[in-house]
Amino acid sequence: MKLEDLANEILLDLFELLDDIQLLHAFNGLNSSFQAYHLDFRSISKHNFSIVCQQYLPTIIDQVIALHLSNNNETPNLLQLFLSYGFTLNRFNHLQMLSLYHMDFLSLLNEILLQCRHLSYFTHLNLINCNFDQKETEILYLINNIWSLSTLTPCNVDNS
Repeated sequence: MKLEDLANEILLDLFELLDDIQLLHAFNGLNSSFQAYHLDFRSISKHNFSIVCQQYLPTIIDQVIALHLSNNNETPNLLQLFLSYGFTLNRFNHLQMLSLYHMDFLSLLNEILLQCRHLSYFTHLNLINCNFDQKETEILYLINNIWSLSTLTPCNVDNS
């Protein structure tokens, strides 16, 4: 029996039981139908995140279409760790959606948005629970960077 022979319902049930790292480990390179990745790192351990960044992400970077990064208590400094591995968002050629959670540094957020300017498919930006208690000029710079993303259609800023 081949993987393609399994009913979609069984695959969906299987996907719900596994986390991102387990799915990548189990299915990476197994089947060409798994070509677009939605990576959600909101509750990944630092150890698993390091494994993904070192072993998997370099080989699938062109297939990532959605990315969720968080700097909350579960994943502190995740964005900085992500950047420390040498990743820049302009390398994610097919990235369509970026969701950033609990970001406290406007300078880092602005740096990320500048990298998104060169992404042809980038259409969705979500800034959730980010701390914008900064100088007005820095916030205006952030807004200008968001407006400069020409392919962006919705931008969701939820600071609740």
